[in-house]
Parts: sequence; C-alpha cells; structure tokens
Amino acid sequence: MPVSIRKRLGIREGSRIVFLEDEEGVRVLTEEALHRMFAVFDRVRKETGLTRKQLRARVKEARHRLWKDHYAGRR
Repeated sequence: MPVSIRKRLGIREGSRIVFLEDEEGVRVLTEEALHRMFAVFDRVRKETGLTRKQLRARVKEARHRLWKDHYAGRR
C-alpha cells in the first residue's frame, strides 16, 4: 500500500486494517475507524428505535442515492 494512502488513513506498523467489499468496490478501513463507525450507527439505531435490519436498509438506500446523485451523469 502506498505511503501516501497509509498516512492519510493513519496506518502504521502493527495497525489492523479491514477490507470491505461491496458492489461499488473495496474499501480499506482501520479497525479503529470501523469500531467508531459501528458505534455511531448503534447510537443512531437506539435513538431512532430502528432495528438493525431497518437501519441497514436506510443506509443502503442513502448510499445508492448519493452515488446516483454524484456519479450517475458521468461517463
């Protein structure tokens, strides 16, 4: 992994990283960033009373809408 990307992501020797693959590609996150992200989603889920399945569906819908708004017209 290039040094510039490691610096931007805060990856150092011994850092644990996670590769997430979805229909849009592969994302690289530090394990710490992944835990922080889950904590945010869990807090939102509890505050809104949504089930994990409902929250997952809303996140997927929002991600698709953002992708479509940002990239759909590009070639």
